[in-house]
Amino acid sequence: MDPEETFGRGGLNEYVDVAQLVENVGLDDDEIAWRKEFVGFDETDAERLADLEPLLRANSDRIADDFYDNLLAHDSAREIVGRSPKGVEALKETQRDYLVSLAGGEYDRRYFEQRARIGKLHELLDMPLKHYLGQYGVYYDLLLEQLNERIQQQVVDAVEEWAAEQDDAGGLGGLASALGFGGETEQDGLEAGFEATIREAIDDGMMDVLALLRIVNLDMQVAADTYVDAYAQRLERAIERQQRLAKDVETDVQGPIGELHEASQVVAGRAEAISDHTSTQAVAVDDVAAELAEVSAAVEEIASAATEVHQESTRTERLAAAGVDSADETVSELAAIEAATDRAAEAAARLEARTDEIDAALERLEDVTERTSILAKNAKIEASRSTGEGAGPMAVIADEVESFAAQTRTDVEAIEAAVTAVREEADEAAAATEDAAERVDQGTDRVRETIGSLETIHEAASETAASVEDVATATDQQARNVERAANTVDEIADTADRVAAAAESVAAASQEQTASLAAVDETVSRLTDDEDVSAMYAGPVENLER
Repeated sequence: MDPEETFGRGGLNEYVDVAQLVENVGLDDDEIAWRKEFVGFDETDAERLADLEPLLRANSDRIADDFYDNLLAHDSAREIVGRSPKGVEALKETQRDYLVSLAGGEYDRRYFEQRARIGKLHELLDMPLKHYLGQYGVYYDLLLEQLNERIQQQVVDAVEEWAAEQDDAGGLGGLASALGFGGETEQDGLEAGFEATIREAIDDGMMDVLALLRIVNLDMQVAADTYVDAYAQRLERAIERQQRLAKDVETDVQGPIGELHEASQVVAGRAEAISDHTSTQAVAVDDVAAELAEVSAAVEEIASAATEVHQESTRTERLAAAGVDSADETVSELAAIEAATDRAAEAAARLEARTDEIDAALERLEDVTERTSILAKNAKIEASRSTGEGAGPMAVIADEVESFAAQTRTDVEAIEAAVTAVREEADEAAAATEDAAERVDQGTDRVRETIGSLETIHEAASETAASVEDVATATDQQARNVERAANTVDEIADTADRVAAAAESVAAASQEQTASLAAVDETVSRLTDDEDVSAMYAGPVENLER
């Protein structure tokens, strides 16, 4: 059976439409002729390959075995072989048929359709192109080894043929001469005819190698075309999916993008407003920080004043305590004065009693004086009677008595005047004493009230001193708190500045986002523009097709 009819006929062939495949890659008669001309493949090459058919057939088993031994030595290649519906032995049989087909075909359209089918089968097995083309390197090693032996044998045969022709002209002597050994003539290198024979044999062998390389190159081109066609179809399907997806995306995204665009504008506006508010807040916080600094200074002054007040309160407390002590001493002195006043009052009372006694005595003395005076008058009268007009002893006694009575009356009047004056002075003394006593009582009451007030003042001063101390302590604490608050406000001011800057950044970012959304909207619209998509992928597809 023709190897081209047998190799590559596996279970995957039902998935390959060869006619459509060659149409996709543009592999018509004109294209095939152009490719042959491009690599220099002609009828002479076909004839040479036909001559190589026995060699390839004879070595097909060993080449197939060596080929798969090398292929299965690699894990990735072994995995690909495992995906084939054929077993390894069946694959080796296919490989042997392919080797023979290289030298037995007509190299027409049917030949290249078979090559396209083989390339497509390998692509269906997901064999990477690097593996497929790389295996031709193994072919080169295996085939050129056989061709090398063939060329060497051709050279040997040519030398033997030339030597046989030279037997009639001198036998071995002629061969030795051709090789430049012996002889009478001196020559440089091989004999010209001998060298030409060797060169022709080598050239003939190399032309066989070149013919084989050219047909393998044409096979590689077709196989690569099938891969490129598969890639192009995948790319076209991807483009179609992308176009469908782009249309779906445009349909699905238009509404949200519009809403997001509006929301971004709102966010940008609000972020700008936040930035303005934050800037205002930062200014206000700076003002508060300045006011707190002033409050802190005022609190420090209050703390200093509280300290002074505390010292003054302590001094007042000491003075109040001293006042209480002095008031106690005053009360004691007032008590002594009151006692003395009482004694003066008692003495005045006693003086008044004595004055009354004097009055009584004066009344008696006055009565005596009156009777004495009467007695003197009577005596004088009696003396006159007894003596007449003369002055007798009784007259003298009467004069003396009358003088004594007059003097006594004068003294009594003087005593009465003195007693009256004493009484008046005693009354004034008594009144003054009563007034002094009353004033002492009032003073004592006032002193007692003062003592009570001083005690109250002392207690209040003590409480005030304690309260002022608490106030001083609280003021110090408040000063520290105000200072910390001022520091905190400074930090808040710094933070507000940073927030303002961040808000400005957010506003700018929102504006950029709005612009980006507009660009996204435009880009999404472009995704569904068939002309743009065609222009985007036309170049790569054409390159792949080429």
